[in-house]
Amino acid sequence: MQLKKFLLFGLMAAVLPAVAEEAADRKTATSLKYVTHELETRQNKFTAEQNKAMEYTNSAGMVQKRAVTSDLDNGGTESLPMVGGVNTKLNQKQDDIAAVNDHTAVTYTGTAGTIGEKGIYQTTESYAAQSDNLIDAKTFNAALKNGLDNEFKCRDYKPDTDLCWVYSIHNPTTDNTLLPPGYTPLEWIESDGHQYIDTGLTSFKNTDVLKMKIRPTNVTSTTFLAFQNPTSGLEQQGLFLAESMLNYQYGTAPRLRAPVAVNTDYTIEATNGRLKVNETTRTGELYPEFTINYNLLIGTAATSSTPESRMYSGRIYYFRYEDKNGNILFNGIPAKNSADKVGVYDMVSGQFFPSIPANTNFAAGPESNDTNIYIPQNQ
Repeated sequence: MQLKKFLLFGLMAAVLPAVAEEAADRKTATSLKYVTHELETRQNKFTAEQNKAMEYTNSAGMVQKRAVTSDLDNGGTESLPMVGGVNTKLNQKQDDIAAVNDHTAVTYTGTAGTIGEKGIYQTTESYAAQSDNLIDAKTFNAALKNGLDNEFKCRDYKPDTDLCWVYSIHNPTTDNTLLPPGYTPLEWIESDGHQYIDTGLTSFKNTDVLKMKIRPTNVTSTTFLAFQNPTSGLEQQGLFLAESMLNYQYGTAPRLRAPVAVNTDYTIEATNGRLKVNETTRTGELYPEFTINYNLLIGTAATSSTPESRMYSGRIYYFRYEDKNGNILFNGIPAKNSADKVGVYDMVSGQFFPSIPANTNFAAGPESNDTNIYIPQNQ
C-alpha cells in the first residue's frame, strides 16, 4: 500500500511540472501568434542598389527606384538631381536685376555678379550740370551740333550724307563785316538755265585752277558751267555737264570726266591734267601752257563776247579762280545788293557781278551771317 502511494505521488509530481511549463510558454515571444503579428508590421529587406533613391508607391510595402545624378544635362527626366548639381548650374546665373526708373544704364563693377548703375541724361541742360554720367548718342549729337552752330556754319557736306566736312566761322551776334555796306552774303545762288555771270577777266592760262561748289538740277543735256572759248580746238579750258557727267576740257587733250547726279552737292577743283570731284581725283595728259583771251564766264561759255545759250541750271555756292602758284585771281561770294539783284561779290576786285541778262535774276539762297569764310585748300 505504501509503495502504491509513493508511485502515484511520484507520477503526479512528474506530470504537474510539465503542465505548468506548457502554460507558461504560451506567453513568451516565441509563440506562433506573437511572431506572426510582428512580421505583418515589418517591411521586406531592401535590396542593395548604387546611386538609386526609393520612392513611395500607391501600394503599402512597395517602393520604386529613381536614379540619383549630379548631371542635369544628361540625367534625363526620370532622375533626381543632387543639390550640388543644381547649385553648379545656378552659380552661372545672375541674380535678378531690380527695376529702376527709365534713363538708367546697368554698368559693370569689380565684383562678379554685382552690378552698378549710371544715369542717362536726355537733355543738354541737365547734362551740363552733371559729371561722371552718361548721355545718349542722339542727345549728344544734338548738343554738339547746337554748339557748332553757335560758332560755325556748314559750308560743305560729304556727298550723299548729312555729314559736314567744311565749316565757316559763324557769329550771328555781330554785324556782318565780310561784304561792304549794301551787300548781303548768301548761302548760294541758283540759276534756272537763263542766268550767268561775266567776270570780265581775260588772259587766263590752262595751268590756272578753277574751284567751285555746285548742286546741279540738269546733268543730262549739255550745259556750260564755267568756260572760256568753247569752240577753239586749242585755246579752251572749262567745265560742262553732259550725259550725267562732269567734263573738264583743256586744250585738245582728252577730257577728264566724273559722274554727277541732280540735287547733289559737288566740290570741284580743275587744272591742267587734273580733275578733283569731292574726294576723287582723276588725272590725264598734261598739256603745254597756253593763254586764253576770252572772258571767263560762270554758268555758261562764250566765244568772243557771245554767250553760249546752253546755260547751267542749279546752285552755285562759291566760285574761285587761282593761278598755279595759289594766288587768288577771283573769289566770288554769292550775294545780293540793296536792290535785291542777285549775283556774286568778288573779294579780290571788290566788285559786284549781277546776273546777266539784266532782266533776269538768280534765285537767292538764305542769307549768311558768316564773318569769315574758310575754304580749305585742295577742296
